[in-house]
Amino acid sequence: MSGRTRAIVIVVVLLAVAIASRFFLYSGDPHVEVAAEKLFSIGGFHVTNALSTAIIVDILLVVLAWLATRNLQMVPRGLQNVLEIILEALYNLLKNISPKFINRAWPLVATLFLFVLASNWLGLLPGGSSIGPCKVKEHTAARLAVVQEGPRAGAIALIPAATEKHNPYTTCPEGTTLVPWLRPPSTDLNFTFAIGLLSFVFFQYWGFRTLGIGYLSKFFNLKGIMSFVGIIEFISELIKPVALALRLFGNIFAGEVLIAVLTFLVPLVLPMPIYGFELFVGFIQALVFALLTMAFLSIATTSHEGEHHGDEHAHGAEAAQSRAH
Repeated sequence: MSGRTRAIVIVVVLLAVAIASRFFLYSGDPHVEVAAEKLFSIGGFHVTNALSTAIIVDILLVVLAWLATRNLQMVPRGLQNVLEIILEALYNLLKNISPKFINRAWPLVATLFLFVLASNWLGLLPGGSSIGPCKVKEHTAARLAVVQEGPRAGAIALIPAATEKHNPYTTCPEGTTLVPWLRPPSTDLNFTFAIGLLSFVFFQYWGFRTLGIGYLSKFFNLKGIMSFVGIIEFISELIKPVALALRLFGNIFAGEVLIAVLTFLVPLVLPMPIYGFELFVGFIQALVFALLTMAFLSIATTSHEGEHHGDEHAHGAEAAQSRAH
């Protein structure tokens, strides 16, 4: 069999599998909830699927760290070697942003990177979003508004919407909805705002500790036009935790919605490239969060005078270089 014939056979088989999966692996309409869904309650505390996934990630990271460090060697091998390569590359990358504060920021920023990365990837486990208990729907069933005719012409009547197709083997009974056990914590705004606020408090703390009360002069001063610039910078400073949270939430949640829709259309074959792409997106978003935390730390610990001195030094170097030429 030639290479071209083999490729055609593979494509035909994949198309056949994809089409067949639409009929035999139908899993109901796409299930997308913006808010994390409650699995159970402990007293008055609700445990959501996003929180349960975060707890699993915590346990996995602790176990991974223990396995990698239980028998430390001068010449690393196995899991220790893999983790050292990853963390060393991340350390060198963050060091380029803020060499002065890398050692102080490293424990927090590296932990955030690993936690967000593991959270994003754990939610992509096949079946993770389609395995869980069936809960009674808390919202009213969908209804359609219809304009009546005849004696009551013009009146509005509500009728039940069309009942969704039900497969007893892959979907929940009518009147209930699936609550998946696993949900990436990054698709929960509570989680993204929490770590965004944690990052914000961290670089604000080092801003005050490094510059003292003079840190506020970056935002509030009486230096002409710079006073208006300071107010704008103050507003942008308050927006930073929101920007960190929404950037992470938007990218990861959009990927979950895309996978849910494609799985509904064609359960097999079609979603596979998207899973690969979402693995890349999950890594990039974790890296971006770590890089932005270090960048904001570097900005917070640099005074306006330091920035001006840096600009003057750069201009002086350029002038000396031009004179040399």
